[in-house]
Amino acid sequence: RPIAAAYIDIRMPPGIDGVATVREIRAIDRAIEIVLMTAYTDTSLAEIVQDMELLHKLLYVRKPFAREEVQQITLALVEKWNLERELERRRRELIITNRRLTAVLDSIGEAIVVCDEEQRLVFANRCYQRLLNATEDEMKPMTLQEANALWERRLRRVPLSEAGRRVTVEAGGELVEPLQQAERTAADAGGAQRTGSAAAGPLYYRLRRPVHDDEGTVIGDLYVYRDLSREVEIERMRAEVRDLRAALESPAPFAGMVGTSAAMQRVYRLMKRAMAGDATVLIRGESGTGKELVARALHANGRRGKGPFLAVNCAAVPEALIESELFGHERGAFTGATRVRRGCFERAHGGTILLDEIADMKPELQARLLRVLQERELQRVGGTAMIPVDVQVIAATNRDLDAAMRSGAFRTDLYYRLAVFPIELPPLRERREDVPQLVDHCLQQYAGRAGEAVKSISPGALRLLLAHGWPGNVRELQGVIERAATMAGGGVIEAADLPAGLAAVWPEPATGTEAAAGTEPEAGGQPGALAQVAPLAEVERRAVERALAAVDGNVTRAARALGINRTTLHRKLNKYGLTPQAADYADSGE
Repeated sequence: RPIAAAYIDIRMPPGIDGVATVREIRAIDRAIEIVLMTAYTDTSLAEIVQDMELLHKLLYVRKPFAREEVQQITLALVEKWNLERELERRRRELIITNRRLTAVLDSIGEAIVVCDEEQRLVFANRCYQRLLNATEDEMKPMTLQEANALWERRLRRVPLSEAGRRVTVEAGGELVEPLQQAERTAADAGGAQRTGSAAAGPLYYRLRRPVHDDEGTVIGDLYVYRDLSREVEIERMRAEVRDLRAALESPAPFAGMVGTSAAMQRVYRLMKRAMAGDATVLIRGESGTGKELVARALHANGRRGKGPFLAVNCAAVPEALIESELFGHERGAFTGATRVRRGCFERAHGGTILLDEIADMKPELQARLLRVLQERELQRVGGTAMIPVDVQVIAATNRDLDAAMRSGAFRTDLYYRLAVFPIELPPLRERREDVPQLVDHCLQQYAGRAGEAVKSISPGALRLLLAHGWPGNVRELQGVIERAATMAGGGVIEAADLPAGLAAVWPEPATGTEAAAGTEPEAGGQPGALAQVAPLAEVERRAVERALAAVDGNVTRAARALGINRTTLHRKLNKYGLTPQAADYADSGE
């Protein structure tokens, strides 16, 4: 068992000296409390021992001494000895804990520094030392301001991306500033150039956390410099994956609609906004532009996609029946009404109703429709009960409603009720760059109906299609491709498979001899028929001009639309004296 205290007399048995005994005990255990007993009353302890190292934990008492005095001294020395042993044990535990904590902070890969309340550096892990290129001894006398000066020389500020903001918010703490490592090796720089990466190295975000004592008083600050470049890149990639997954999992928003032109992109944007709400939509566009296709896409991808969709052609239903068709009728309402019939509005409850050719609706019926739109309830023909309806109304027309309102044929108040969200569909002649895509789409639809599979179209035939004015828009194009797919014999649609005179829709004015010749009957043909046929070179020139005009002079896109490569198109530009910068690409008769 350990000894806490020892009493030693200065005068020991012959051959043993008290001071020498103390020296031997100290060589074995320096923690023992020693009390020297002496009868010298006029001599100090230092004079007796004369060895300063032996004065450590050494007392002495003079003889004679009382028993109580020895007891009090012994109790005090034992308590002191026990307390020192406990403090030593805790000191060793603290050292071990500190070493473990330092090992952990050195291994986590983040630069960490702790400052006291006066912002002097108290601790810095190895990562922090490496980034500042300073040793522990060099950093001990530093202040945080001095350390930041080293950071500014090695790191530079960079803007914080949206992905970086999300990552730092999840990291917690206070974001002081984004810093990026400015120094890289030549190999790292070359690798970044080869991969096209814009990153200049690890991306650090400095986070600050206050340090409190047991009473909650702030006694310093903890700064953590986290390299979040990898996490930011992962977050960015996750966002891309989420977007791609949403795009793949969601149904095609505009199934059946084809076209990537700027005009169609504007239509797509309007459709996406319309699908987000439940407002009444007015679709305007020429015949054959796909108004019903847009209406069906709005319904299928809107809030009412699971409900019914009914399309009513207001111009096709007889005038005497249109009211019953829309609003229904009661039994006996008119001759032949032998049973109750629910109208289209009732049958479309919870879904969408398309009122096509709305401009052909009679003024009397327009008034009833206006009431239904305002009150969301209707009366059947011959009935008195008000029936609530919940439908989204989509109206469509190819007529000029402004002119119809001026003439009084269309109610102004109904127009404003219908045109809550207007969508204007462009004619095909205003988006010619979509013709190749539309042709491919039509071929996929109609090729299987032909006796021999038709998979493509020749460049010459495509040039004729690009040169055409398409007064019937996409519907006309669909009919042309269906006929050509039936006529084609080699798996490829040629120019001869297209309708006769397709390229001569906009003939240039004939002059001089040509005009005179055009009035004379040709052998074996109709009078003036030859004048309607343009020379092949002229047709090719017009096709090139119109293709360039359709894509705003973009040679690459024009070549793709014409079915030729860029080199061939450049040769034709030189041949006909055209330049991509010319302002008069479009034919004067277009």
